[in-house]
Amino acid sequence: MTIDGKNIYKEYDCTLLEGSFDTLLKYPRRKSVSYRNWAESDGIDPDLSVVEFDARKVQFEFLMDAYSPDQFWRSYRKLISDLSATGYRAFDVIPGITHKLRLSANSAYNMPVPFNAGRNLSTFSLDFVEDDLFIQPVLYPVNGISLRGHYAINGIDFGEFGIGSDDEQDDILKYPAMKDPFTDGRTVDLSLIKTQHKQINLSLWMLAGSVEEFMNNYQAFFNQLTGPGTQDLYINTLAGSTQVYYTDCSNFTVEKWSSDEIGVRFTISLVVPVVSWIDAGGDVRYRVLKDPDLGLLADENGKVIVFN
Repeated sequence: MTIDGKNIYKEYDCTLLEGSFDTLLKYPRRKSVSYRNWAESDGIDPDLSVVEFDARKVQFEFLMDAYSPDQFWRSYRKLISDLSATGYRAFDVIPGITHKLRLSANSAYNMPVPFNAGRNLSTFSLDFVEDDLFIQPVLYPVNGISLRGHYAINGIDFGEFGIGSDDEQDDILKYPAMKDPFTDGRTVDLSLIKTQHKQINLSLWMLAGSVEEFMNNYQAFFNQLTGPGTQDLYINTLAGSTQVYYTDCSNFTVEKWSSDEIGVRFTISLVVPVVSWIDAGGDVRYRVLKDPDLGLLADENGKVIVFN
């Protein structure tokens, strides 16, 4: 790891500890989306023309190894002085990716070996803020895994990104709440039944065979999720697709990070503006296949079905 081109071990007697990648790679939260919530329509009508994200908090945990109190204070003071200087600091942690961060706080300090022990080891956490998103405009995955068919985003199977899921999709099958019916304060009008929008959480994992492959697929997946407008999410349990938009990544954990094997787990939150896979209000809709030219009943290949 380097800070403004300076190797942290040579410059500050520091080593970046395992676990620091979690907040560095956690996808940022989307800024609040404005929407209209019509009482006479299912779901919401969101304004998704602009995609913006909140500033992201990044926490690094360091180990400082000094052989005397004088060396410790010299390195520690220099580190804090350099990090708190005006402007942003350029952090190079992952090859090919530079994060511009500003120091926010010293959130924790632990000195497991005291100064008089001959070797002064200490661990401490520093909090930073990333105001500008670093995600590069990568759109398509490479390699991936053999697992296919559970989810797809905009026609691209999650497996192509190296992504799989262990959840049983209970959250998806849970029916959305009903909108409050019209009332004049005395009687409740139940002649019009409409549903609210729905948030779903997907618990996912991602595998990659190299840092380059991981970063490509990590960025490509996020870019597919966060384009303007809604995104097409295929869900195998529903045997169909629904329109969604991304809101947040509630957790991100790096479980393995090496030159030839990377494994992470993370959870993303998506909003379904209008739940389309089940009906309310006593209406039942049937899905059928139609040929692309005449709109007649057809099979999966678009061939018109003729009944004799």
